[in-house]
Amino acid sequence: MNRKILGWICLITILTACLPLFTVNCIGGHDITYHLLRIEALKTGIQNGHPFLRVNMLFCGGMGYASSMFYPDLLLYLPALLRVSGVGINLSYHIFIGFCIAAGFASSFFCMRSITKDDLASVLTAVIFTLYQYHLDDIYTRSAVGEFTAMIFLPFVITGLYDLVYCEFKRPLLLGTGMAGVLLCHTLTTFLCLVLCIAAVLVGLRRLIKAPRRLALLFLTTAAVLAVTAFYWLPMLEQILSGTVRFNGDSFDVSKETLMVRDIFFNHFPAMGISVFLLLLPRICIKEKTDLIRFGDLCTLAAILFALGTTALFPWERLKDVLSFIQFPYRLFVLSGPLLSVSAGIYLTIFLQQVSRTDSSKAILAFVVLGIMSFSAILTLSRNDLPYYSYSNDYFDYAPYTSEVIGGEWLPPGTTDRGELISGSQSALLPDGQKLPVSRKANSLDISDLPSSEYIDVPFLYYKGYAAVSDTKKDLRLDGSGSNGRIRVYPDGATSVHVYYRGTVLQKVSDLISFLTCLGLAVFYSLRAKRQKAAPV
Repeated sequence: MNRKILGWICLITILTACLPLFTVNCIGGHDITYHLLRIEALKTGIQNGHPFLRVNMLFCGGMGYASSMFYPDLLLYLPALLRVSGVGINLSYHIFIGFCIAAGFASSFFCMRSITKDDLASVLTAVIFTLYQYHLDDIYTRSAVGEFTAMIFLPFVITGLYDLVYCEFKRPLLLGTGMAGVLLCHTLTTFLCLVLCIAAVLVGLRRLIKAPRRLALLFLTTAAVLAVTAFYWLPMLEQILSGTVRFNGDSFDVSKETLMVRDIFFNHFPAMGISVFLLLLPRICIKEKTDLIRFGDLCTLAAILFALGTTALFPWERLKDVLSFIQFPYRLFVLSGPLLSVSAGIYLTIFLQQVSRTDSSKAILAFVVLGIMSFSAILTLSRNDLPYYSYSNDYFDYAPYTSEVIGGEWLPPGTTDRGELISGSQSALLPDGQKLPVSRKANSLDISDLPSSEYIDVPFLYYKGYAAVSDTKKDLRLDGSGSNGRIRVYPDGATSVHVYYRGTVLQKVSDLISFLTCLGLAVFYSLRAKRQKAAPV
């Protein structure tokens, strides 16, 4: 296919998806404030010399919130670094969105190219993936940063499963990169990907049993993914098991958020829209049975099942207590779209090969698909009536704005009054109710001139890993029994106390595991590339 035509299709697709970004104000979205606060918290950590803090100090007026412990920040460092370099809140977020859209187009193109070696199939898949309805709603209606960043890695997961089941699993890096990337963007999407992976293994079990090498490589890939991402999931698991967070204490009736089947096809939120399904129609005319077509059929089946899973046809009412962490059944659209973009790209390309193989026919088909998806995208973007807002660069200097933690899933269980977190963030409390001023610096605080007291509640929310040191450099006992989720420190006669987030042994071990694994993989693949380059043709 002509490279210039590919370039124009790429440009038009990305510009169409980015249309709302061409404004000096910041786009809206359901969760926009929380994610902007996450970016500002990372910026603050970088400026204070602590770029990888797991408990972000900017939240709750300085009380701290373990957002980075439970919500991975892999791609959020891009806008955070832009903020550090002086770019405004609005523009840095819009640049970040534009990057994610372009990266999603590139990943879907690259992954389909690795399967089919066909430019047409690749560009069709990338256009559909980028412009499908739920993807745009995720960005501009929900501002669901975790989901739409995880989508960038979903094509790698899908391609890796094709390589596993239908090829010799010669490129485990595809599946490994996809799963690691998804996990470091959004934990809930990782759960859905695990469901997809288990289903793929079951479908291809007969083939896999006959190829033990593939099963061994799958095991090694799983181990590598777990090791590379250990710095995230091990500390998170440690906190959850220690009981220091509320986790899913707030009940959420997921069964009340189900859709009707017909709603899947409408142009509203939440839905998939009709355009992607219409592009599957060429499958009717395809008679041949190849592994590629079988894979496309499996992708279509999986996508339809995930889409139907958003409706009451799935027993959400019976399973709501087990699956309440999903919160919204329509999250399943996050997998339906990428799967359908892959199958539609396969069907359309094979159908055209049966009709015509000329470059002009390929160009016409590509622009027809681009037209359909662009029309759908513009309808989707035009119905979004969420207001834009211009965030000043000191917006989060106002303490009440730093309490945006949505459901507060990661607050300590003793936290009962969020408003008090802000009003009480600048003073420590003695048992008699007396307040003492504190001095904050980065992820620590100091309290001087302590009166004799059994304990003192310091204005940090309690998470495992905090430490308190007396004026004599003695480690002091602390726990999470303080008022409203605060840390309670037992001074043991000390006249001053220094409290800071030291981290845990497991956190340091997990960091080392991830670093050594990444280093080992880099050395392995660089040596392999040199061997392949030196091998005779």
